Amino acid sequence: MLRTDPPGARRPRSSILVREERTAYWFLLPSVLGTAIFVLIPIVISLLLGFTNWNPMRSVSDVSFAGVGNFRQILSDERVLTAIVNNLKYTICYVPLTIAIALLLASLLNKLVFGKLPLRMMVFMPYISSMVSVAVVWMILFYPSATGPINSILVNLFHMSDPPKWFTSSEYAMAGIIIMSVWHDMGYYTIIILANMQGLPAEVYESAALDGASRMQSFWRLTIPMLRSTLFLCITLATINSFKVFDQINIITEGGPRYSTTVLVQAIYYYAFKEFKFGYASAIAVVLFLLVFLVTMVQRRIEKKLED
Repeated sequence: MLRTDPPGARRPRSSILVREERTAYWFLLPSVLGTAIFVLIPIVISLLLGFTNWNPMRSVSDVSFAGVGNFRQILSDERVLTAIVNNLKYTICYVPLTIAIALLLASLLNKLVFGKLPLRMMVFMPYISSMVSVAVVWMILFYPSATGPINSILVNLFHMSDPPKWFTSSEYAMAGIIIMSVWHDMGYYTIIILANMQGLPAEVYESAALDGASRMQSFWRLTIPMLRSTLFLCITLATINSFKVFDQINIITEGGPRYSTTVLVQAIYYYAFKEFKFGYASAIAVVLFLLVFLVTMVQRRIEKKLED
C-alpha cells in the first residue's frame, strides 16, 4: 500500500539534504563574516559616532555625547549643503549620460560582425585603468590655457575666443569631472547591457521584421522593454557610484574652486582627516547613507510600477 501523509504534515528531510545545507552554510560563512566585519559593523559605528564629538588626536576619554548637535550643524554648514547640491547635480547629469552612451555602444557592438573582441576591450579598458592615472591624463587634456589639447580644438576648429578654464573655473569644473567620469565608467555598463542584449530571442526580431518594423522601431519597442530590468540595474549601480565619487575630485580639484566640486564624500574626508572631527564626519556619512537609500528606494518603486 502507498503511504499517504495527513494534510499539513511535514516529511523529515534526509540526512544528505541536511548535510548539503550545512556545507553550503560553511561556504557562505566567510562571506557573511567579511560583510559583517567590514560593512555592517562600520555602519553601526559610524551611526553611533555621529552622536558624539571625537578628535582622534586626543585621548579616548575626551569623547563626549553630542546628541543631534552634529546633525543640526549640517543644516548651517555651507560646505555640506553645497556638497549635497553638487552631488545631486552630478547624479542627474552622470547617470543618464553614462547609461545612454553605454546602451548605444552595446547596440553597436552587438551589430558588428568584425572586430568585436578588440572593440569590446577598447570600450572596457578605461574602467580598469587607475583613476589616478586617468585623472592626470584628463588634467592635461583639459589644460586651462588655449594651448591645451581640448581648448586648442575649440579655438582652432570652432573659433572660440575665450575657451573654458575647466578645472580651474567654478563654472566648468563640475562639467569636466562629469565628462571624465562618464568616459571612465561607461565601459562597465556597456558590458552588462551587451551581455543581456546577446541573450534576447532572435525570433522576436525576425517576426517584427516580417511585419515591416524598422530597426529603430524594433529597438524602442522590443529591445528597450526586454532590457528594462537590466537598465534599472545599471541605473541603480550608477546612482550609487555617483554618490561615492571621490578619487577624481580629490586628485584634480580637491573640492574647489569655491566648493564648486565639493561632494559629500569629499566633505567627509575633509572633516575627518583634515579637521579631525570624526563625530561630525560620521554624521555626514549617515546623511549620505540615508540619501542613497532614499534614492534607491524611489528607483525600486518606479521599477515595480513599470513592471505592473
